[in-house]
Amino acid sequence: MIEKITELAKEILKNEKKINVAVDMTAGNGYDSKFILDELKATKLYAFDIQAKAKENTQKLIGNRENFTFILDSHENIDKYVKEKIDLAIYNLGYLPKADKNITTKKTSTINSLKKLLDLLNKDGKIFISVYPGHKEGKLEADALDAYLGNLDQKLFTVLKLSYPNQKNTPPYLNIISKK
Repeated sequence: MIEKITELAKEILKNEKKINVAVDMTAGNGYDSKFILDELKATKLYAFDIQAKAKENTQKLIGNRENFTFILDSHENIDKYVKEKIDLAIYNLGYLPKADKNITTKKTSTINSLKKLLDLLNKDGKIFISVYPGHKEGKLEADALDAYLGNLDQKLFTVLKLSYPNQKNTPPYLNIISKK
């Protein structure tokens, strides 16, 4: 049974083939980064987070690898670090589990990073965004993302939204953007 939105994303991602460059836009504790490297066998992975604790947790989980670069900076600055085309990107929005819940992703930096990411995305590349609208900042971010994604050119991108309509208390959902 798939009960967590991140489990759903990983089940879908298992079908992805040949991922050269991937980006974990919100590294957190490093579980998505580890999945991308170990299960999807990405040739190169960049991971972003603004918190030193996230870097520490991710590095501890993953270790030193030649094909992995952790960037202690906002995903909004992706264009300063990533120059090649991207096959896959993952966002797991919200806050770092078991850390300060006041440090959270924000709608402005998320939308700005997404705009830059869409330009870097290869044809047939995908972006997975796990959205958590159950807290104040999360709701603002979710509304901004819904509006932005709803206006993407459908000749260039396909946007899929997967949710749990029978869950209470504003459940999380998953957006998948694919470049045509």
